[in-house]
Amino acid sequence: MNLLPAGSSKGCGARVDQAIESLLRWTSIVCMFVLVVLVCALVLVRFFPIMSLGWADEIVELAFAWMVFVGTALVWRNHEHIAIDFIPQALAGTRAGRVLDVVVSLLVLGFLAVFTWQGWFFMIQARGNTSPMLTMPRPLWYAGLPVSGLVMMGYTVWRCLRAIGSASHDYLTK
Repeated sequence: MNLLPAGSSKGCGARVDQAIESLLRWTSIVCMFVLVVLVCALVLVRFFPIMSLGWADEIVELAFAWMVFVGTALVWRNHEHIAIDFIPQALAGTRAGRVLDVVVSLLVLGFLAVFTWQGWFFMIQARGNTSPMLTMPRPLWYAGLPVSGLVMMGYTVWRCLRAIGSASHDYLTK
């Protein structure tokens, strides 16, 4: 799904958008694959204790965290998240609809700024800690929060600018 305006599909912005979308999608797919394989292996090892997979719990936690937050950013990018949209649909194409888009985008941007800041704060607080079995740096578990927050903020700013740009275009053509 290309979110950029018509006519700009071959520009640098479209290539960056496609690269971000591909990176988010494949990161989510890989995390989900790792999660399914390891959880199935953990279940099998409980019934047939042929080896110890104590280390797998840490990878499952890490894959789950990254899958959730990167997947959230992907859903945000595609505008496929759960939303109550009867008012925006009723106002679509009108000046009030564009004002609503800008106001909602600014409110969401405020939330995402706090989300990203707190994710960064968790990551900084975890600095120096390691996981017990694999001794991986614990900030890796929290890094998905600011990464997904920044991606969602970028798409929110872009949507807000697009709504403002279409409003100014309508104003100039009248």
